[in-house]
Amino acid sequence: MGADVGDWLILAGIAGCAVLTWTAAARLGRTRLLARAAAVACLAASAFFFYAWYAQYLKWDFNELGRYYDPVDGVVYTDSGFVWVLPAGLLLIAGLLFAWRGRR
Repeated sequence: MGADVGDWLILAGIAGCAVLTWTAAARLGRTRLLARAAAVACLAASAFFFYAWYAQYLKWDFNELGRYYDPVDGVVYTDSGFVWVLPAGLLLIAGLLFAWRGRR
């Protein structure tokens, strides 16, 4: 039912990229244009990760063991796709902060 090590490594990599983007834009982006560009980039990445969350987790009805069997493709899916909501939420917050900063 838990997440695999690979899922956590992907999550750590995405979080690291978000932090680097945030610090680079904060260091360089004292102007409105760069803050707006960072907001667009973060919100676009957030939309991608929300779609990945839907495609990997919300699409199926998992049983009590955290598995879903697709009879058409003959594939068993596990519920480790929930980790995609974490970078989606963090990037959404970062994008909204950049949009607020670019608006000021």
